[in-house]
This record gives sequence, C-alpha cells and structure tokens, in this order.
Amino acid sequence: MKRRLEGLLQHALNRAKKGGALKLEGLPPLLFEVPRDRSFGDLASTVALGLARAERTSPQLIAKTIVDHLEDPDGLLAGVDIAGPGYLNFRFSPRFWQACLADVERADYGSTALGGAKRVLIEFVSANPTGPLHVGHGRGAVLGDAVARVLRAAGFDVTREYYVNDTGKQVATLGRSSYARLLQVCGVDAAVPEDGYPGEYLLDLMREHRDELVHEIADALGRPRPAPEAAAELLRGAGDIACEICGRRAANWLLEQIKGDMRALGVGFDSFVSERALHDEGVVGSALAALRAAGHLYEDEGATWFRSEAFHDDKNRVVTRSNGELTYFAADIGYHRQKLQRGYDQLIDVWGADHHGHIKRVAAAIEALGGDPSKFHVIIVQLVRLARGGEPVRMGKRTGEFVTLREVFDEVGRDATRFFFLMRKGDSQLEFDLDLAKKQSSENPVFYVQYAHARICTLFKKAAEEGLEVPRAAAAQLEALVEPEEVEVVKLLAQFPDVVEDAARELEPHRIVFHLIELAGAFHRFYNRHRIIGVEPHLSAARLYLAWAVQRVLQIGLDLLGVRAPESM
Repeated sequence: MKRRLEGLLQHALNRAKKGGALKLEGLPPLLFEVPRDRSFGDLASTVALGLARAERTSPQLIAKTIVDHLEDPDGLLAGVDIAGPGYLNFRFSPRFWQACLADVERADYGSTALGGAKRVLIEFVSANPTGPLHVGHGRGAVLGDAVARVLRAAGFDVTREYYVNDTGKQVATLGRSSYARLLQVCGVDAAVPEDGYPGEYLLDLMREHRDELVHEIADALGRPRPAPEAAAELLRGAGDIACEICGRRAANWLLEQIKGDMRALGVGFDSFVSERALHDEGVVGSALAALRAAGHLYEDEGATWFRSEAFHDDKNRVVTRSNGELTYFAADIGYHRQKLQRGYDQLIDVWGADHHGHIKRVAAAIEALGGDPSKFHVIIVQLVRLARGGEPVRMGKRTGEFVTLREVFDEVGRDATRFFFLMRKGDSQLEFDLDLAKKQSSENPVFYVQYAHARICTLFKKAAEEGLEVPRAAAAQLEALVEPEEVEVVKLLAQFPDVVEDAARELEPHRIVFHLIELAGAFHRFYNRHRIIGVEPHLSAARLYLAWAVQRVLQIGLDLLGVRAPESM
C-alpha cells in the first residue's frame, strides 16, 4: 500500500516543483499511517505539514497543491481529502485492492528491499553460563530471533551471535559452588558459599559428571585416580584446583544446556564468541591500548579510567580496577570494537532492563575508538511477570529462585511461549499467563491465529471433496469481493508488507503479532457470515482465493515469529 502511494505522491511533488508551485529544496520523508478512524481513509500523510516551514506557506495550501498535481492513470485512488491542519487522507479504489490481493501470489510477498543487503550483527541472550535460562532470558531470546527473521525478510544480511561470559567473577563463583556440590555428591558435608549459586541444578550436574570431574582433578593434582569410595579424601584437599576445574567444566555443560533450550525454542545462532578468548587473543588489551594512545584513558586512585564523559556519557568509567583486574566494561569495549572490525553496517544488542545504564558507555567507547555510534542500537527487554489464573508465579522447581525457561515451554509449548513473548514491545513489561497460554479457545491469541490457518486447511479439504480448486488470481473474479467483511480482509492482506517493513525498521516484531491477530479476527468474521462453498461458481472461486491469500499471509507471518502454522487443531 505505502509503496504504491509513495510513487503517486512523489510524482505529484515532482510535477509541482517542475511547474513552480512548490520549491521543494528539502523533501521530508514520505511517511504514511493507517488512520485510527477508518472513515477518514485508508492511508494518511503529513507531508504537507512537514513542508510548511521550508515552503513558507500554510500546510493546507501545500496539501491542495499536491492534490492538484496528482495523476492516477491506473485508477488506484477513489478519493483524496484534506483534513485538519493539512493532513492528506487517501482512499483506494476497488481496482487497487484487487491488485493488492493478486500480489499475494508473488513468491516474495511480505519481503522488502529495505535493508539493501546491509550486514547486521544481532547479539542476544548472552546469559552467563552459570545456571538455567529463566523466562527473562527466554523473552530476549525470542525477541532477538524474531528481529533477525524480520530483518532478513526486509533484505538485511543478518548474523545472530551469542556472547559467552565464560571468565571472571561469575565463573569463579560457579566453580566454588560446583565444588561444594561435588563434595556433597561424594558424601562430604559441605556448604554452598553464601554468594554462590544455591539451585539444585548444580547438584544434578555434579551427580551426572561426578566420575569424570574426580578423574580430571586427580590428574591435575598428579595423584592416582581414586575408587569412588575414596573420592571424598582426594577432593577435601583439592582446593583452588578443584574450583577452577569445576567452574570451567560446569560453565561448558551449562552452556550446552542453554544451547539445547534455544534449539527446543526454535532459536538458532550463527556464532558464539567467548569472553575468555577475547582476553587470551589480546582483543581487549588491544582496544584499551588504542584508547590510551588516543588520550582517552587516565589513572586515578590506582585504577584506570575511560574518559567517557567526553563522549556524552554521564560519568567516566573504570576499565581496570586498583587491584589490576579488568572490568566487565573493558571486555565490552574490546568485543564491540571487534564487531566493527568484522565489517558490520549495524550492531544490535538485546539487553535486559538491568543493563540500560550500559548503553551510553558502550556508545561512548565506540565513538572514542573512531567508530560510528549511530551504528549501535540496543533493544531493552523488560521483565516477565508469570501468572497462573491471575496469581503471580515466582518460584522454580529446580532453582529455588526463579522459574526456568524450560519449565515454561515444557508446560505451554513452543508456539505459545514464542507468541506470548512477542505480544508486547520489548521495553514494556509483560504478563505471561500460563493458564491462558494453554487454552484451546479464542481467548488464547496464538490459538486464535493458528485456528484461522487450520480452518482454511479444513475448508480446502472440503472444497476438494466437492471437486473445487483454489484458482489463481488471474482466473478468480476478484471484483466479486464486495461484502464489508471481504473488503476488510483484503485491506489487511494488502497492509502486510508494510507491517513487515515497519517491524524491521523499528525492530518491533510485535507489530506482526498484532496484525496477524487482526487478520485472523477478520477472517473468522468473514467465514462465519458468508458461505464459500455452495454459492455461485464465480463467487465461490473468488472467496476460495481470498481464503488462500489469508492462509499464505498467516504462514509467512507466523514463520517470521517462529511459530507453526498447523493444518489441524
């Protein structure tokens, strides 16, 4: 819809400029929106308001000038109105809607060339491998995956990456916690450190890998591998070596569990980057050296500071503590410099709400290193409030602290998990009602959308039994689709490519969720009020094609969300 209208409007502006009616020294973006009150028209534009200052005349006069220079040789418009301070409200003709409906047959329907093959790196999840993923991680995972899918549909070359925080304090704490659990498994009365990870998942992990850990610790100590009943004696004196081995191994095993959860949820990654490797390979040190050479580091009270205030941050930031330890921010500097060096046109990070304060400092580091901070964008993901029948759910079965992602999708299924996580913009808090997600009724939005697809599949089986085939657009008399419910469906189908493009531009896949819910509702209303089989042949053919078009858009849209389009329910 928007691309077709943009062509007409651009042509009108060019004619007005050529004829001297408008100067058009700087043309604002030709933005369109669907009016909330559909009686105003099908699409509205504020271009006249955007031109008023440069043209030094009223928006109403500019709007009239544009209308006077509009040419519509294909009869796509049914009318144009000037409203309020200078809004242009466009109404499309039946011929336009028929052309849009026929477009659904295109192999690339729903795809756009917005991205122009620009390379985008989207880094998401990146949860510390110190425990199971919780529902907050799951929301970030599904959002990041859906953004990647939508960007690819919009013509971007997308790489999905997971940053593994496999070094530093959290892994050391994991090592001490795992060592305590291993001692417990071997019969020793050991307490998990107060600042450790208390969940029973580590107890399970140590039971599963007890023998190989004991053997590795014995090898590291240069001691004989003990019999199972003698493992406790070996471990009591293992100390730091056992903690280091347990921490490194537990992090690796937990990362594999995380990868398994991601696969089960339909989330894939093209690459994994190790924080430990960034340090070992000198990536972090090189970035800090570059900042120092440029005069952006200084020493104070034994610590090394980055002058981030000079690059629009709230205050300067520590990169090396007084004890010589590098901060997490220092590793972030090296990692993001490496991202830019890999040649990406845009960097997108999906972060939890607790990382909101990191945005300015990372952008400052990118600018200080000579990069373009406008290439860096962060999607903030707010918390998920789990509920069951309206009552909050807080405690998990195996962690003792939080509900794991695995517990959620084991209960409600992959499709409902993904759909519910995408029903709100990322920076909005989300209530996830487990009972609602399992309902087999129209109250459940994912069921409502999937059922529309399954209903169409059933319709086509019945049509085949009657000897009817779904026609191609050229053979269907689409002009027969004049009922209000039919027109409503056609308009929503025509809007779909614009919705995908807007979702890609704004990095907001929830727009597709809302559109599919609206489309499913329109189809259900049409289906419930009008017969498709058993009416005049030309009308039946047109309605079968309309149902096929709905089915196809539902398939494309659900795939962009990573949700199945079932044939039966």
